[in-house]
Amino acid sequence: MSAIHILASGSKANAYIIEYENSMLLVDQGLSFREFSRRADMLGIDISRIKGILLTHEHEDHIKGVAYTAYKLDAPVFSTAKTLEILNENTKHPIHCRAVEKDRKIKLGAFEFTPFEIMHDAADPVGYLISAPCGETVCFATDTGKVTNRMMSYINQGTRIILEANHDPAMLYQNTHYPPVLKERIRGQFGHLSNDQTLDALERMGENHPKTVIFSHLSEENNSPQMLKNLIINFRQAHCLDFKAFIANQNNPLTITLQ
Repeated sequence: MSAIHILASGSKANAYIIEYENSMLLVDQGLSFREFSRRADMLGIDISRIKGILLTHEHEDHIKGVAYTAYKLDAPVFSTAKTLEILNENTKHPIHCRAVEKDRKIKLGAFEFTPFEIMHDAADPVGYLISAPCGETVCFATDTGKVTNRMMSYINQGTRIILEANHDPAMLYQNTHYPPVLKERIRGQFGHLSNDQTLDALERMGENHPKTVIFSHLSEENNSPQMLKNLIINFRQAHCLDFKAFIANQNNPLTITLQ
């Protein structure tokens, strides 16, 4: 991999670009096409190099800009059949869709990717394990209420991991703006990972730790980047680990060069 570009990450919109040499894969696109293009320009990204779009699930913060982006870039959209059906029901743009099967590898240009099952309240959500010829592998696992053993089998293969760290349980519990039913959804097994659950997944990797961990999809109301940063520092010290850690942000695009 050459770089991972995070154009948006959070409860409002999500968009990630995986780059290798002259090819790019886009994972989700919850921004308007105009805003997506603007943020790509900020990072010096030529979006015409995007060879395909991987869609994890149909929630608005992941799907909003997918159809028009695919139409403008003439890029195929890959996802499960149920997710693609929902995408096509809500767009007027002619796009090329390719249904994927979980645990079955697909080759697209220089990339190979494998969708795998995640735990979220969507039609048929997936994460992705994305590989390039250089030997680097990105495991993309966000929007999941728990990390199953099946998910861990893919996370363990990642040299770079994009993993959700959505909320702090105490902040969520004390949030008076959220009704009880929403709080239950978020912390349920088909909701979102807490900071502690994310670090527990990393601990389950044992000695097989990645070079880079990108903590993503932070809630702006129920999490604190500084709190998470402190937890990460303590975790690395306690386990004598030296992986590079990055905390993704909703509004500040970020490029992580892979070396």
